[in-house]
Amino acid sequence: MKTRCHNCGASASLDMLVSTNAAGRAFAAAFNVPAPLAPLMLKYLGLFRPPERELAFGRATTLLSELTPFINNGKLTFDRQTTDAPVAAWAWGINQVLAARDSGSLKTPMTTHNYLYRIVQGYDHRKHSTEGDEAAKAWSGSATSNATVMLNGLRKPVLTGKTQRETWDIVMQAQMPGESADETYERIKEKY
Repeated sequence: MKTRCHNCGASASLDMLVSTNAAGRAFAAAFNVPAPLAPLMLKYLGLFRPPERELAFGRATTLLSELTPFINNGKLTFDRQTTDAPVAAWAWGINQVLAARDSGSLKTPMTTHNYLYRIVQGYDHRKHSTEGDEAAKAWSGSATSNATVMLNGLRKPVLTGKTQRETWDIVMQAQMPGESADETYERIKEKY
């Protein structure tokens, strides 16, 4: 059975896409992208896919290597300005870019990260404390009795005896092809 990836446009057998999903996670990890950003980053990379073609793996590697230093340093230097850019800012920014694509106000394929950079520069944690801040909290690893982790936009309690980061990592490792993080959490939560 052949299917098409909604992010990159690749057409392949279901077996191939299963292995691609695992490779995608390894790919994101290889560039040291914080776990909450990995699924968003893969969607973001899809915005660079040329029409009627697949996004070349080399191009995806270049795009990620341009972003990861800023993400890991927590600072963005763009247009002669340096701005604090925590994980929450990147998650929020990527969500804003994806929303612009969905509304039709963003022309794709994108060629640079400039649009994302401008959005991230405008991040204000006091105003934009939605998914971005939840992504940062999930990455922080804090362990409290009422800690939650954000999965597909839904808050879920951390797994018993685990931190938010550990919960996120467990869910991402257990995720099956075609299954959302929320569905994975519901499937495995009884084991913890």
